[in-house]
Amino acid sequence: MNLINRSTVTTWIVALLFLPNALAAPVNSGHLEAELISEVSSVKPGEPLWVAVKQVIRPGWHTYWRNPGDAGAQAKLDWQLPTGFTASEIHWPYPERIPYGPLMNFGYHDEVMLLVQITTPGTFDADEVRLQVKGEWLVCEDICIPEDAELELVLPVADAMPHLVMEHAGYFQDARQKLPRDIGVGAQFSAAEDKIILSIQMSGLERSRIESVEFFPYGEGVLDYPRPQKLSVINDGFRLALTPGYRFDPLKSNLDGVIVVTEAAGGGLQSAFVVQPSRSEVIESDEISLPLALVFAFLGGMILNLMPCVFPVLSIKVLSLIESTHANAGVIRIHALIYVLGVVSSFLVIALVLIALRESGEQIGWGFQLQSPIVIGLLCYLFVVIGLNLAGYFEFGTSLMGAGGGLADRSGHSGSFFTGVLAALVAAPCTAPFMGAAIGYALTQNTFTSLAIFTSLGLGMAIPYVLLCFSPPLLDRLPKPGRWMETLRQVFAFPMFATSVWLIWVLNQQTGANGLLAVLTGLLLIVFAIWLLKRQVAGAGRWVGRFVALFLSVIALGLTGVVGTSSSASEETAEAVSIGASGLAAEPYSRERLEELVASGPVFVNFSAAWCITCKVNELAALSSDGIRLTFEKNNVIYLKADWTNEDPAITKALSEYGRSGVPLYLLYKKGSSRASILPQILTESIVIEAIEAL
Repeated sequence: MNLINRSTVTTWIVALLFLPNALAAPVNSGHLEAELISEVSSVKPGEPLWVAVKQVIRPGWHTYWRNPGDAGAQAKLDWQLPTGFTASEIHWPYPERIPYGPLMNFGYHDEVMLLVQITTPGTFDADEVRLQVKGEWLVCEDICIPEDAELELVLPVADAMPHLVMEHAGYFQDARQKLPRDIGVGAQFSAAEDKIILSIQMSGLERSRIESVEFFPYGEGVLDYPRPQKLSVINDGFRLALTPGYRFDPLKSNLDGVIVVTEAAGGGLQSAFVVQPSRSEVIESDEISLPLALVFAFLGGMILNLMPCVFPVLSIKVLSLIESTHANAGVIRIHALIYVLGVVSSFLVIALVLIALRESGEQIGWGFQLQSPIVIGLLCYLFVVIGLNLAGYFEFGTSLMGAGGGLADRSGHSGSFFTGVLAALVAAPCTAPFMGAAIGYALTQNTFTSLAIFTSLGLGMAIPYVLLCFSPPLLDRLPKPGRWMETLRQVFAFPMFATSVWLIWVLNQQTGANGLLAVLTGLLLIVFAIWLLKRQVAGAGRWVGRFVALFLSVIALGLTGVVGTSSSASEETAEAVSIGASGLAAEPYSRERLEELVASGPVFVNFSAAWCITCKVNELAALSSDGIRLTFEKNNVIYLKADWTNEDPAITKALSEYGRSGVPLYLLYKKGSSRASILPQILTESIVIEAIEAL
């Protein structure tokens, strides 16, 4: 015991004797002070130790990272070590962007620790170890000056485990926090001549907390460094739109490097990660700017007016306009503006709910409201009631716009507003051309930008009706009111009933027979309630009839609350997918199945939903012909169908990877490819065949 204590004391004495050497004075190389420091106070044979070249840089000056950027040079360390000792490469802390005129450099200000691990042999005969290094670096402000320093560190040799040098412990701890972590972050990049899209998979990021994301490549010249790195935060990570540099080769260059994420916490919390992106053959085609997203949203909104799901509602508005041609032009315009308010405010409410749910971690996308059987049931009730009203079975009042009063009456304002609300509600699940890219972009931006894009979408949808109301020549061309309107009004009841039939079919896809029975029973109760209200009963019987009608309506609404997706409905949906709505042999989509199939041949993936009219039209018009079937068979293309009728986080995630938040989406994978070609939202048989033949 005394021998052990004596040995320990001896070790401490030796360490203290050599401590002045372990804490050697820094060397001033001109514009920085360099010092070679050790994390431990002694060397134990066979145990590696960490040392660092600590640089304290003159204010306003900087040194450089391993990739200096547009100009500069990285620091170099030339070691002279005892026999059997080796030094690792520099473990570089993540850098900062340093602009200089038109150039962008990567480096460090103020202070930096260049960590190096020294490996020691298992045995050696010495009482002390002398570590020597000659450092060379470039120090720059407005001018650049090459400097160097010869640094030396002498450490005692001891058999006991080395003790930390407390004076240096904080430096090494801070230095390690600035080392990029290699935790296997998933990454891909796709490239063209003028654009690189770097996609990083990193779940759990809160969009509201992300201040910036910066990418520092290891390879020199692969990026145009001064150009902005445009950030898009998505569900499972983020994308950076980068500009290729003069040395970038789309076929040969890699983009290994470091990602630095700055969060709005603790004065700017920074985390750095090593990324080694795999190559994708296809450039992301939906990376757009804000002005282009606004234009796309506006055009998509205009096209929504042509969608079958919107036509029944707009027919009511057109009839109202014809009925009111006798009204003052100013009154008509006011109603047009109120209609715009109804459309735009509805889109904004849907957008806010969607953004809030996505921020809370929900994997949902555009059209999410029609993934709810309750919403489907309520819309089904609404369209049947509107259809009965148009058919003349009952009257809410003397006007088409309901609640008593014509378009020119004060009560007609609410009619104009809620017509806009209803139009937006039934249009929301549809994805018109241009809309997919615009909405996908909107949901990766901050809330203000997202709402601006959805406002543009609403304005685009409302603008055709507004132009009609604000154009006297167009108003003059409208036919005059007459008895023919009653017939036309009754004819327009049938698109309402057709929409209800479609909604019932969608409900059957979601819930199966039990949900269908509940909503059909609710419809029966509502029609019976209307019949009770129509009866002209005097006295107490009138109030009893109203009470019973109200009671039946409440029961009908309650029936939608018990509607849910049953296991049998899921099985029916899976079976329908396996058959394929187009007649092609289709399998249900899953990430695992896709990866398995792509390894052996090309794969076509159809992201669809029962409530998506565009999807169904595409399947009938472009994917159901013998020519398509033969093309798939000839080229050994496997058909997967991702059915988004019910909420499915896996499908939502897959959509977001291609910048989309809703269906339809059509992807065509080459054999062995990790990324797919994106086909247009409106398909034709020739588009599909040409894409497959071009593989």
